[in-house]
Amino acid sequence: LFPRRDPYLPFVASCFSNMLSSSAPAPAELEKTFSRLRSDPREVFLLDGGTGEELFRRNVPDDRKIWSATALVHPQYHDTLEAVHCSFLKNGSRAVTTNSYGVVPGVGFEETEITKYMDLAGQIARRAVKKHESSDTVTNPCFVFGSLGPLVESYRADLILPHEEGVKCYRRACQALLPYADAMLGETMSCIKESLQVLDGVAEVAEEKKQQLSILISYTLDSNGNFRDGQVV
Repeated sequence: LFPRRDPYLPFVASCFSNMLSSSAPAPAELEKTFSRLRSDPREVFLLDGGTGEELFRRNVPDDRKIWSATALVHPQYHDTLEAVHCSFLKNGSRAVTTNSYGVVPGVGFEETEITKYMDLAGQIARRAVKKHESSDTVTNPCFVFGSLGPLVESYRADLILPHEEGVKCYRRACQALLPYADAMLGETMSCIKESLQVLDGVAEVAEEKKQQLSILISYTLDSNGNFRDGQVV
C-alpha cells in the first residue's frame, strides 16, 4: 500500500456522493465501482500515494511555499509529474489525484494562475491514465480525482475564508479541473464548514453545466479524533 497523503495525521477518507443538477448520467464505471465498495466490504479501491513527496524524491525542488505545485509552474518537471502518476497506476492504484492541492490563493497564486495550473494538473493526470489504460494488461478502468485542497493553510480551521469567498475559489478550481476529472476530491478538510465551501462550489458548477458531478471529501482530525475546530465527529 502507498503511504497516506498525511502519514503523521489522523485521516478520515470519506463520503461519496452525487451532486445532481440534471438528468445527465454520472460516469458509469465510477458509479459501478463505488456501488461495489458500498455493498461489499471485501472490495478494495487503492488510491495513489503522496505525489509531492514522490516528486521531491525524483529531484523536483522542495519549495516550501508552493510545494508540489513546483512541478506545474516549471515545465521541465511536467514529465516527472506524469511519470509519478503512471508509477502509482502501475503499482495498483485505481485513481490518480491531480497535483493541484497547493494551487491556492493562500500561497500567492492569482486567479488566472489558479485556472492555468488547475487545468494543467488535470491534463497531466488524464494523460497518465490514458497512457496506463493503453496497455493490454490493464483490465480495470482507472480514474482521475480533481484535488481541491484548503485555500489558506492545511489543518487550520481558524484560517478558512468567509463562506462565499471560499465557494467562489472552489468553483473556479472545479471549472478548470472538470474536463479531466471523473470526480472532485475535497482533500484534508479541517472542519465541516471548510468542506461545505467545497460542496457548494462544486454544486454551483454542476448547476451551471447542467451536469451531474461526483465528489469525495476527506477530513483531517486532531489528536483527540475531533475536527480541527473542536467539533466532535
